[in-house]
Amino acid sequence: MVGKPVVFGLPLEVLLEIFWYLHPLDLVYLTRVSKLFRSFLLHRRKAKSLWIGALKRIDRLPQCPSYLSEPAYANLLFWPFCHRCHSSCDVIQWELRIRCCNGCTSHMLVGQEMFPSFVNQLNCLDVKQLIPMSVISSAGPCVRHTDITYRKLLTVASHADINKFNMQYKFVKDSPLSNDLMIHCEKATEEIYQHVTLCRIWEAEVADRRRKELVDQRKRDVVEKLESLGLGDELKLLLSDASVSKEFDNLIVRQDQELTDSSCRVSLPRLQNFVEVRKARRLTVYLQDRFKILAIVVSEMIKTFKNEKTNMVFPHAIDICLLSEVRCMIDAPEVMSVEALANALTLRLPPLLLAWNHQATKQLADLVRAQLRSIDNDVDPLALAALVFRCSNCRLHVTYPSALNHPCLHANTFDKPWVQLPMETTALGRTMSPEEIYKKAAIEGFEMHPWNCTVLEADGYTKRIHNLFQALGRDPNSTSVNDMESCPIRVTCKSCSGSRNRMILTYRTALIHLVRNHSDGKNDAVWGVVV
Repeated sequence: MVGKPVVFGLPLEVLLEIFWYLHPLDLVYLTRVSKLFRSFLLHRRKAKSLWIGALKRIDRLPQCPSYLSEPAYANLLFWPFCHRCHSSCDVIQWELRIRCCNGCTSHMLVGQEMFPSFVNQLNCLDVKQLIPMSVISSAGPCVRHTDITYRKLLTVASHADINKFNMQYKFVKDSPLSNDLMIHCEKATEEIYQHVTLCRIWEAEVADRRRKELVDQRKRDVVEKLESLGLGDELKLLLSDASVSKEFDNLIVRQDQELTDSSCRVSLPRLQNFVEVRKARRLTVYLQDRFKILAIVVSEMIKTFKNEKTNMVFPHAIDICLLSEVRCMIDAPEVMSVEALANALTLRLPPLLLAWNHQATKQLADLVRAQLRSIDNDVDPLALAALVFRCSNCRLHVTYPSALNHPCLHANTFDKPWVQLPMETTALGRTMSPEEIYKKAAIEGFEMHPWNCTVLEADGYTKRIHNLFQALGRDPNSTSVNDMESCPIRVTCKSCSGSRNRMILTYRTALIHLVRNHSDGKNDAVWGVVV
């Protein structure tokens, strides 16, 4: 035989003290635990103070109305199940004082067109003033008012209210008490509607607080995830800006739900991209301020070298900017002052200019070797007399060393509209490296791309030049400029000379004439050596 629960062996004062700190929903659950708990908690004299105290502790909750007891009021507010079948139901029909799932609609609700005939024949008052009525969606009572925009609206009352009014009306029908019944029903219904207004306001406040709690928790979870990816410090800097913080919050609160694993996989890459893009923007602004100092120093230094009439080919500021040593000074962890940075650049710039010139020359030589594979390793490709470059962009011919300063080797950003700046380059879930941010910031700041010799073609005039050097009796793959300068040989273009006037050309002017006036597709250049 099952005895009484151990808790009932406790003194009444102890039970009351325990129950005093419980939430109204906990008390509702206890009424369904056992008959002993139910009889105790539903006892009007013994437990009423417990229910009143529990309801008062709910923030801004309207007082229990006179037409409901405290346990019934708590059950309506917090018991999240249908009052008939006990299936899940989170929508309260406040006017009807019930929770009704979609499956129990026909058992618990009555449409206005199905009211007893005598109800619609009462001409003294509107039916809504006599019987509490609610508006629900045609999809069912569990659809909230905010979700019924595209649904048909139905006016309904509860079966209990209809049956109660039906019995009362039959009892006083055709008697003087019928008028008193109408007045009583009108006052009771008015009280219900007034209390419903307060309850809806409280329900909206609770929903808003819950939404804010979910948003705050979601934001904390997102920040924790981003910190685990190493973006915590950057995120703190970004959120210190009110506009950026608001934009970040808008990305988080697209859904006022907890951050689950599935939603994390969808939203985290987008948020990571947001932080990465803002980081690129912040660093771009910082770096471009430093680049302005570099541009001034480079400009002054190049003027000095030009005044000394050196034979150097000078780089642009962006080329110096991308040198590893300069990047270490500009993008140093310890920020240098403007004066210190300018002094450091002035001190280090002369050897850096020489180093860049050497590096650019080597890249151009490697390009010539790659395109003209017949050159021996012991031959300097840039010293070849037969070397003429053709630009793949402008189709002009250039020779060394002027080829190092050809304008097309520094493409302007507005000449290449497909180039994306740092704030648009990050793909979802991809992290931009500091080197990538630095380079793209330089491209945006100087409005040009760094020096690039790949637009030059060393084999553009190969066939024509070989014909010229064959006439001169020289090997185009080994004959240097110095060899040709020391040779007094002159040539004439028989194809372009008349019977009376001959074109007497040095090898260099012959090269220029060749690339300008003859093509590889036609063997129309006939050369003769002038004795």
